[in-house]
Order: sequence, then structure tokens, then C-alpha cells
Amino acid sequence: MPEAVQNIFAILSVVSTPDTVQHFRDKYNDCSIRYGDLKKQLAEDICKVTLPIRERIEDIIKDDNYLHKVTRRGAEQARESAQATLKEVRTVMGIRSF
Repeated sequence: MPEAVQNIFAILSVVSTPDTVQHFRDKYNDCSIRYGDLKKQLAEDICKVTLPIRERIEDIIKDDNYLHKVTRRGAEQARESAQATLKEVRTVMGIRSF
């Protein structure tokens, strides 16, 4: 099996049902399917898998309150981590706080 076709089947096995993969393997092995048919099925199944993710991303982008909350929390966590690191560095270097 050519590498390009192996790649399509590898991706197909991730985004398609086992029945679909087996159907296309059987059709490919008995030479009753074209390369373009494999790619068309792969495109359809990739869209099925990624559409909910894309919709969720679009919902998040539209939700300013959620984005502000997440960025605020991220800033707090970064600040806490930086403070702990600075404290450790000062201790190692022998710098005392006044």
C-alpha cells in the first residue's frame, strides 16, 4: 500500500468508526474504490469530529466575561508562581527581605 494511502487510513482510523475504516479497507483491497473516495470520506469524518470543537471555540470567543475570568485567573497563577520563584532565588542568593 502506498505511503499516501497508509496515511489516509491512519487518519481515518482516528476520526472514523471501525466499521467505516474496515469498509474502506475492504474496498481498497479489492480495487473497487478510488483514492478520491477515501479522501472524501476522510474529509467528512474530520469535519464531524472537529465541528463541535470549532463551535465551542466560537462560543468561548463570544463570551467576554468568561475570557476575562480566565485571563484574571491565569495572571493570578503566574503571579503566585513568580513570587515563589523569586523567594527561592533570594534565599539561594542570601538576599534578605526588609
